[in-house]
Amino acid sequence: MLFFAGLILLIAASLPYIFYLSGIYFGKKQNPPPSVETLPQISIIISAYNESAVIEKRVENIKKSTYPTTSYELIFVDDCSDDDTGNLAEKYLSLAGISHAVIRNKSRLGTNRSYNRALGEAAFDIIVTTDADVFFANNALEKLISRLVSDDRIAAVCADMYPVPDSKTLNTTIIEGNYRNFYGRMCGWESEIDSTYNFNGGLVAFKKDIFDCILEGKGADDANTAFESIRRGYRAFYELESLVYEVIPESVGVQRRQKIRRATRLIEATLANLDVLRIKRPFSRRFYPMRIMMYLVTPLLFFAGAIILLLSLVLLEFGIISLVILFLIALFPLLCRRFVLSFIINQFYLLSGLLRLGRDVSVWDSKSKKTGN
Repeated sequence: MLFFAGLILLIAASLPYIFYLSGIYFGKKQNPPPSVETLPQISIIISAYNESAVIEKRVENIKKSTYPTTSYELIFVDDCSDDDTGNLAEKYLSLAGISHAVIRNKSRLGTNRSYNRALGEAAFDIIVTTDADVFFANNALEKLISRLVSDDRIAAVCADMYPVPDSKTLNTTIIEGNYRNFYGRMCGWESEIDSTYNFNGGLVAFKKDIFDCILEGKGADDANTAFESIRRGYRAFYELESLVYEVIPESVGVQRRQKIRRATRLIEATLANLDVLRIKRPFSRRFYPMRIMMYLVTPLLFFAGAIILLLSLVLLEFGIISLVILFLIALFPLLCRRFVLSFIINQFYLLSGLLRLGRDVSVWDSKSKKTGN
């Protein structure tokens, strides 16, 4: 029967999520990062394109960090902005008294290449990469670096990211917040067991003596940094106590394009690092295969199952047992509305990302221009 064929596909599509839900609720919990007596010197790199609307607030946010101003330098890369982003960065960083340098690209390079250009100018051995339109919790940097230096086996750490609470973007903020809540806990569980490659580019720290550059090939720079950590025998850690907040576009359409671009780059990174499957460690044996299924197989199974299930309803091809199952399926979203809605929307983004593979998404658009194209 079509009905049961569709149901089986939907159940198969949900298996990676059931695996991670089990880990979140019953698996090993992440311990807080240990305190560090003396915080090390770090180089913070910000890359930006047309982010003049948020530069002043961003500099104020960094200045308020509990990380001592004397313990970091800031390298700002302006990727050919046409809205005075570079000049404003220079102005506000000078006023804040932050040791800094502003680099202006002569042509659009995108995130990875902009970071690598700044890496050559960095004075310190610990590198922090971050975006112009995210905002740290006051202790985010301190928590992040404390985790990084707490264990010689940890090569890279990223922060947990949530939307900036904003009534103007309430609908998109709720949608993204639901997704982020589940996403972060998945990555936190992976990290406590071994490693994760699902990094947030909003705030990442890594050890420069392990990475001489960020890979500029396929996929997201943050995911590739995590993969390279694992490939070299180190851990890539997702720090749940280091919080960074991201500006969410007001428009659902703009957010959709942003999410599809991110999904495409994450899938590209997933496919570009399959050699890591040969490494004998929990990440390669347990988590990476599940992520591959989650990103490459689940979206196809989900939409195929949903279409077949709907077709069976149109053809009235079901009996009493099928009606009971259908009732339970309809009831479940009402009981777990936020999770189910986030799941369905995420499948759409992943499927769209799969369809966009091969396109150049290395150069980004401004996210502070939330109503733009």
